[in-house]
Amino acid sequence: MEANTLNYSVNKSIRLLLVDDSELFRKFITELLADNSALSIIGEAADGGEALEILGKSNPDVILLDMEMPVIDGMDVLRQIREHNSAPVIMVSSLSREGSARCFDTLKNGAVDFIGKDSLHPKKGIDLLKKELLYRILCASRVQSKKQPTDFQRQYPAAPDEAQKRRIIFCEDCGTRNIIEPQSEGVTEELRCHQCGDLLEAIVITKYRRVSAVAVIGAGRGAANNLLNIIPKVPENCGTTMIIVMQESADFIESFTRYLNAVSSVKVIRLAEGMNIEGGNCYIASSHDHFSMVSHSTNYTIRKGTPISGHGPLDLMFESISSILKNRMFALVLSGHQLDGDKGMQQVRSNHGYGAVLNAASCLCKELGENILRKSAIDRIVDEQDCIELLMTYASDQDSRLQ
Repeated sequence: MEANTLNYSVNKSIRLLLVDDSELFRKFITELLADNSALSIIGEAADGGEALEILGKSNPDVILLDMEMPVIDGMDVLRQIREHNSAPVIMVSSLSREGSARCFDTLKNGAVDFIGKDSLHPKKGIDLLKKELLYRILCASRVQSKKQPTDFQRQYPAAPDEAQKRRIIFCEDCGTRNIIEPQSEGVTEELRCHQCGDLLEAIVITKYRRVSAVAVIGAGRGAANNLLNIIPKVPENCGTTMIIVMQESADFIESFTRYLNAVSSVKVIRLAEGMNIEGGNCYIASSHDHFSMVSHSTNYTIRKGTPISGHGPLDLMFESISSILKNRMFALVLSGHQLDGDKGMQQVRSNHGYGAVLNAASCLCKELGENILRKSAIDRIVDEQDCIELLMTYASDQDSRLQ
């Protein structure tokens, strides 16, 4: 995050509870945030039990919570906080990094943000470090967390019967789609692209489903939390295809795609150039990809788009898909701080598509949605439950209109 994007203002001092078993780390954070009118540390705890005791007597705006602690582990403390308190929680860890499965576990189970302690190194420069940390605490304070019973056991969907699988394998070299029929058990065969002869890597699916409707989802900073609250609740038979454009690094997206696929009923796939889109799947692209979609015969294929001055990668995806699918596409914008998508949203609306923005109370960073609302008309401001219902019903609603 660049320093010039770290703009923030507060109407009152944010009350922070600092929970970490390392006295050195607590001292570092206390000194880093000292003499700042935007924030006050109302309490410190050295373990989970002490943190819960303080919470029973105080009402912090944000909790900075270490994951690895004695007495009561940080994940168990998070569970108890989410069951009895609505204060937003930022998890910190010295053993896990942002973009790790452990990080996504905390977000899925109620934390609003995650910070790896390695990112808080003084080598960044104290001024920049202070700005970044204050910005993240401020963003967290704006999120309206909810009390919720939490189950920390991952719910992995059952795998389809292997004997029923066909394999569709996209060639990494030329992008050709190769269809491989099921093979007998124990038979090993070297698979090569029928177009260029390159060795293939397989993506396994149960069957091909036509594209009925597409939801293009803009997802920036903080949206991993939103997506973990939405996509795992979408049923496998969902008729709407989802294409998510994330403003995150390639490494983050690779890791997040694997995690989201593991905890979801729908198939979650890292989007790649040359890939043909199939109905009901969820695809994740990086904003650095600058992908667009083209129509070829009965297929919809992903291509590298040509950057246009003044148009961001989300604009490009919104515009290319809405120009093909018209009212069979809807645009959804989640949390994010980079400004993109307003021109594309205007195009979606011109093509009679549907536009929605997640409400600010559900967003860690609300700049992306606010920019859309300032510059383009939309159909609806939604919460996370509305998003789930839209994804489940949009395709069937459009089918019924055509009948």
